[in-house]
Amino acid sequence: MLQSEGVTVSMEETQYSLFGVRYIKLGHTEEAAGGFMETHTMLLVSKGSGDLYLNGVRHRLKAKAICYCPPGTIADIRRTPNSSVPLELYELQYDVWEFKERTPSRIVYGKRISALMGTGKLPVAATHEALVLVQELYQFKQFHGVSSGRLATNLRIDAVFKQLLGTLLQSTDDEEREEDWLERMRLAVDYMEKHFAEAITRNDMAKRVGLTPEHFSVSFKRATGSGFTEYLTRLRLEKAREELLSGDDRNLDRIAREIGYQDGLYLSRKFKQYFGYSPRDYIQRPKRIVALQYVGHLLALGLTPAGTSTNLLRARPYVGKLGNAADVGDARSFQTISSLQPDLIITCGPNSEPLSQLAPTISLPWGQEDPLDELLRLGRALNREREAMNWMDGFRAKEEQAAAQVAKLIDSHATAAVYEFWADRLWAVNMAYGRGLRNLYQSFSFRPPEPLAEHVLGEGVGLELTPDMLAAYAADYMFVTIWEGGGGAGNAERVMNSKEWRSLPAVQNGNVFFLDLELFKYNDPLALEQQLSILTELLTNVHRTAYGTQ
Repeated sequence: MLQSEGVTVSMEETQYSLFGVRYIKLGHTEEAAGGFMETHTMLLVSKGSGDLYLNGVRHRLKAKAICYCPPGTIADIRRTPNSSVPLELYELQYDVWEFKERTPSRIVYGKRISALMGTGKLPVAATHEALVLVQELYQFKQFHGVSSGRLATNLRIDAVFKQLLGTLLQSTDDEEREEDWLERMRLAVDYMEKHFAEAITRNDMAKRVGLTPEHFSVSFKRATGSGFTEYLTRLRLEKAREELLSGDDRNLDRIAREIGYQDGLYLSRKFKQYFGYSPRDYIQRPKRIVALQYVGHLLALGLTPAGTSTNLLRARPYVGKLGNAADVGDARSFQTISSLQPDLIITCGPNSEPLSQLAPTISLPWGQEDPLDELLRLGRALNREREAMNWMDGFRAKEEQAAAQVAKLIDSHATAAVYEFWADRLWAVNMAYGRGLRNLYQSFSFRPPEPLAEHVLGEGVGLELTPDMLAAYAADYMFVTIWEGGGGAGNAERVMNSKEWRSLPAVQNGNVFFLDLELFKYNDPLALEQQLSILTELLTNVHRTAYGTQ
């Protein structure tokens, strides 16, 4: 981000101070932009199309769009998948200072952090003048400090910023009329996406946006590429398809009522007309799945995804088990994912809407359920409930056998925890982050040390520790993971050579076990099965060293 001293513009009782200008170009590498907005921010789109997600709410972007983001907004900017044109925009950041009081010797202003206007896309378009001005302002800011006339440069920036801000806060008649038309269609589409299950008619929607039915039909097709009835049908049937995948109750009459149809028979007929197969056939037929998470769950169900992310394709628990699964990169690789023509996408991300435009998407929050409960949920969604139950029965038998072996050697009241080293920290890991904790606490019935219980069993990532805290938070059995890529090995060596570490009972008794993070960071059925075997061996047949077990 390009920054320099703030340039301040006075507008009556309010001061506008320029903080920075940034040029953003999202091309064909599926990258995204955005982040946490610390200042008031205006986004001006100069080319291309895409989506802006502000705190999870989508705003469609096209050339000349203006969007406002107040401080504290989380923004996610993405180019339209498969678009041949890059998305180019400028990010204008500024602080706002409001008049507080005046004395003979000074004027006091306070920074405003509340929103100046409605968050999101503004009902006006950027004029040609505004786009020229923001480009000019960007150039001045980019080369600020290079010019020998620093004062002159700042004055020029001040003038351009003032002119640009004035231009953005008003609109020409022509642009306002064009944006008014687009805004009416946006409101119509947003309403339909929220109320598609209701009895919506073309005449009702035309009245809602203030157009004649005929004018509405022409405008709607121009904006969306589909007729009103076709668009409404697609919304309803896509929702029905999601319900058939992710819902435990597949009763067609219930689903029909929830999407706006009178009964399951009518839904079944429309479903087959639109997709080419019946709801029952859709549930039972094999599906091409792109798995951006839950790969281990799918493999446990006997399903191999058509594609998965680069990280999961290389993950240790699945080596040699993914066959010809394609490498799709990551969750932002829309073009690559689309090229696989998936019937279903499985992810855990909070913002799955871009993916759902490519195929029906199941998004399960990661780490909020026991992996076996997740397995059963996915088994039901994918018509593999029997396979899920069989796998769970087999795993529970292995759990019982392993627990019996360990119980012969270890006190039932013993405590255990996982401690992970990074370059700059040591922390006791929360159960939601894998690391074998599910097996330690459920399969083997260990407990965490009492002071750690709320941190490793409740919400959050765990508890960060310093060497002098170890004595209070150490377990009887300490399992250690080291984040090698983050420089954790050096920190681990320093701590383990300290008197605080050497004095721990677990260290002195040889009850410190080192776990391979590349296997133990995963928390799915396939990984749990492998981890269970390793933990059993460590706890029943260990090789002891001065530091514990290796």
